Amino acid sequence: MSERAFKTAEEFEQQFNNYIALCKTRKDLPNIAGFCVYADINRDTFYAQKEYYSDTFKKIQDKLEDATINSKDINDTFKIFYMKNKFDYRDRQEIGAEIKQTNITIGLED
Repeated sequence: MSERAFKTAEEFEQQFNNYIALCKTRKDLPNIAGFCVYADINRDTFYAQKEYYSDTFKKIQDKLEDATINSKDINDTFKIFYMKNKFDYRDRQEIGAEIKQTNITIGLED
């Protein structure tokens, strides 16, 4: 089991909010690797925080997703790629089919 990197859920969230603010000033896209560098933790430790602060962890994931969707500093192609790979977005293809039944009568003559 990895260690608890933050004393409280509030500290975890505040540290992340500080990171988001830094990203905004630098016009960087917030991401997990960047937060890990900022907080001086490794990726495994970041993911382990879900065990200790489940609700806060989910809020942080939502903030990352929101920052990506609403970023005006990245192009749409990259945004789509990133959302699919990091947040499990999928293309949805709708396929419709129409079946018409036609009755054919064949008369046989003797």
